[in-house]
Amino acid sequence: MRKINPFKPTAGAEPPVLAGRDTVLDDFEIGIEEGIGAPGRLMRITGPRGSGKTVLLTELGDIARRHGWRVVDVTAAEHLPEMICRRLEKTDALDYSVELDLMVVKAKAQKEEPHRHEDVYEVLSRVTGKLTEKDKGLLVTIDEIQDASVEDVREIAVAIQHLIRERRNIALVFAGLTAGVMNLLGEDGPTFLRRAYPEELDTIPVDEVEAALKATFEKSGVCIGMDALATAADSTAGYAYLIQLVGYYVWRAAQVRTGGELDAISMEDVERGIVSARREFERTVLETAIAHLPKMAMEYLLAMTKDKRASSTGEIANRLGVPASSLSTTRKLLVSRQVIEPTARGYVDFSIPFMREYLTKNREALLARYGVEG
Repeated sequence: MRKINPFKPTAGAEPPVLAGRDTVLDDFEIGIEEGIGAPGRLMRITGPRGSGKTVLLTELGDIARRHGWRVVDVTAAEHLPEMICRRLEKTDALDYSVELDLMVVKAKAQKEEPHRHEDVYEVLSRVTGKLTEKDKGLLVTIDEIQDASVEDVREIAVAIQHLIRERRNIALVFAGLTAGVMNLLGEDGPTFLRRAYPEELDTIPVDEVEAALKATFEKSGVCIGMDALATAADSTAGYAYLIQLVGYYVWRAAQVRTGGELDAISMEDVERGIVSARREFERTVLETAIAHLPKMAMEYLLAMTKDKRASSTGEIANRLGVPASSLSTTRKLLVSRQVIEPTARGYVDFSIPFMREYLTKNREALLARYGVEG
């Protein structure tokens, strides 16, 4: 019987083994157990593309459900408060039916009472009131929150802050790109959410990557040698999405080699799988990250490739032959898109693994997009 590939390199798909995120999971579960006011009940998760933010939100929702909580998951868009209210239609177990009419949530008692308008606070208050009486609660997760308006986020924040003051069992976890979240919570953002417990998703240690890959293969009844395992783990650079990509393509390479009768992974499978995974990573992550950049931003990135590690912003300006002050807007753009990140005052580095190598390899083709010879 053909074995099913256990790796899930699709955006948001939950992997069979979640690597390197135990601290975040523990912080949240402790928050559920410690009760109202616990730090883990108000959490912000930040990190670059492909760092596993969406997967982590799914796992936190599973933890909440195991504790008997209701969970509402949304991805930020226009009318975010109304979106949350709509999702509560499916989870509202009170003696009300909730309907949406022209993006305005209305609540209608089962007794034939007239319609009345409700805002997000009223809907959340009604739901959490009944849940709290049963010693249960409500978790709201918001993904890609950097795409929400400050006004919508403020409305939700004010509602949840009031509910916590009223000693309701409610938790909010929101996730997004680091720079975007920081901008959203800046001077004009809701002060309450700036105090959210911060969880920055850094790269995963190689030993934890090895353990996750080994556990995933073994759960499927497939063996892998230590050298092959170490090579596969090193190739991921501890990047959550790459872990799934490498695992997926290594498994596929082994299936092709064995004709589907898969029981062990060879070094050849690992080497072939890494090549395929890197090609897909370049297409889906690296190319997406630099798509539609202005010419100066691309030249800025290419100037950074001359350094082995962090680049001096002053030296980048020298290489481009322009004053450093003229590049501040370009640098801010690249930081906001999570292509680069500040490492110290006056220094920046690439945020995504293998970006330096990708830019160097494709320098001529990238410049040709702007009519420039490499």
